[in-house]
Amino acid sequence: MWEKIRQRYADCTLAGKVTIAFILFLVIFCVVSQTVLQICLNIYDEKLYEKSLQELDYFTQEVNRSLDEIRTLSAEIAMDDDIQEQLAELVKYVEPNATYSLGLLNLRELINSKINGNRNVKSAAYYDGKQADMIMGVRAQHLPDQVKEELAEPLLAARGGCVTRDPDEAWEYFLAGRNILEKENARLTHLGTLILSCDVAGIISRNVQNLEAEHASLSVYNDSWTIYQDEGAEGIALPPYQEGKGYRIVRAGRERYFVCYLYSRATGWMYANVFPYTEIYGQIRFVRILLLTATAILAVLFAVGMRRLIRNITRPLNELTKSMQIVETGDFEGARKYLTLDNRGDETGQLQREFDTMLSRINELIHENYEKQILLKDTSYRMLRAQINPHFIYNTLNTINWMVKWKKDDEVSRLIMEFGNLLRSAFTDEPFATVEEETASVEGYMAIQTYRYKSRAEFLVEKDGKLGEYLTPRMILQPLVENSICHGIEESLEKCTVRVSVRETEDSILYEVSDTGPGMNAETLQAVRDGTVVPKGNGIGLANIRERLNILFEESEFSVDSVPGSGTTVRIRIPKRPAPRRTKTPPG
Repeated sequence: MWEKIRQRYADCTLAGKVTIAFILFLVIFCVVSQTVLQICLNIYDEKLYEKSLQELDYFTQEVNRSLDEIRTLSAEIAMDDDIQEQLAELVKYVEPNATYSLGLLNLRELINSKINGNRNVKSAAYYDGKQADMIMGVRAQHLPDQVKEELAEPLLAARGGCVTRDPDEAWEYFLAGRNILEKENARLTHLGTLILSCDVAGIISRNVQNLEAEHASLSVYNDSWTIYQDEGAEGIALPPYQEGKGYRIVRAGRERYFVCYLYSRATGWMYANVFPYTEIYGQIRFVRILLLTATAILAVLFAVGMRRLIRNITRPLNELTKSMQIVETGDFEGARKYLTLDNRGDETGQLQREFDTMLSRINELIHENYEKQILLKDTSYRMLRAQINPHFIYNTLNTINWMVKWKKDDEVSRLIMEFGNLLRSAFTDEPFATVEEETASVEGYMAIQTYRYKSRAEFLVEKDGKLGEYLTPRMILQPLVENSICHGIEESLEKCTVRVSVRETEDSILYEVSDTGPGMNAETLQAVRDGTVVPKGNGIGLANIRERLNILFEESEFSVDSVPGSGTTVRIRIPKRPAPRRTKTPPG
């Protein structure tokens, strides 16, 4: 592998070698500088993470302290002597009455006195096994029955202890509740249930303002619900719910964000703090851009100096290369003019002079060979025409001979006219005719053959398109019709139809000549396609027609299809070649 690389480097031009060396130097410089910068960024990441984690840990402690105050408040309410005394009186009533209702009213005032002034408590709910179901607070709302049923079993199992419930879809507030048990004489009689609703979002929102980081966005969530989320954290992929702590850099749209996260065992919540990456690394990004800009400027200055340094060395070689490129187009005189042919005595000057001498010598040889090739191509074309013409002349004269013997003078006259038109078309020096003229010529040929075969054959011509606007080789259809007669009509015991179709397509002219004769088996068809079949008598083979098309067109299609018992079809497709417009001579 290294040997191949070394060889390729050795094959490069002088300018290429200098350019490669410069690129390698620039790449090494960029890699080293970016590596150092990335190491600095990683160190900065760790320091930023440590700082963010300290703030986040302090924040979680403040939130937990606020939640602990709610739990403590629920215990104070449950153990308050006045509330205990009032509940002990209420529990004595078997059936609700006016005194019972008055006691509930006093209980409401006692509980309100405890929760008023605590901004973390949204509301307090009290209910017992009788009629009591009170809700207290500024923004009081009754707890859904689903939430009460969900808390019933944990409250019973806690035996007067505090039970908490995280916010969710059913109730968006943090709940701290307990069953109030009678403490006098340790009776532990169930006096009712107290549940405090805590506005966790408000607690978090107030503590977020104490975070030092600017433009930070906080999200608090558990395994099933987002408890709190700032607008800046919406649409950002947060770390999955799991125990632990760490940081990561995530992408949202075109922006990147630094996310520091921490799991709180006290509440089972995940805290994630999101920082805009561009704001954190603004200065470092500026340094990186400055470094890249300086590198680009140095690269441009070095490239300009390098170009001027090697220009005098490579100029003669570049002129020689340009001259060789012009030679590829065939303009040898232009290539020689491009050479300066100065008096340089070094290797490049000598090479230019020898190349100029070589051009002058091969120019004559190439033009001579080119003229020979044109002559050979024209000779091949004329040979093919000479092959085609005698065959149909012989058949036509034979038909005229029989018609003269039958004394059909009118028909002979028409036949001779058609024959004359064919000869005029066949022996003209123009190799091309319009598609319309070629179609008319084959129609005349088919008219001649109609006299010959009479009831044994039927000849049809189909035309479609603006056939007079495009050119086609002369006498391209007549040999195909003649082959259909030879291999279709003459070998068929029944009446045979020869159909000629001429159509204009989007970018080509399509010819189809088909007959309903006996067709060919697979072996004979393959021989015809390969050009190995020998034509009968003096007839022309399809291979010669294909060769003629190849001489006249770079792109043409020629195909033969045949089914035994169903006939043969020959298709030719040639590209459209517009015919020159003819100026009509005014009469007189």
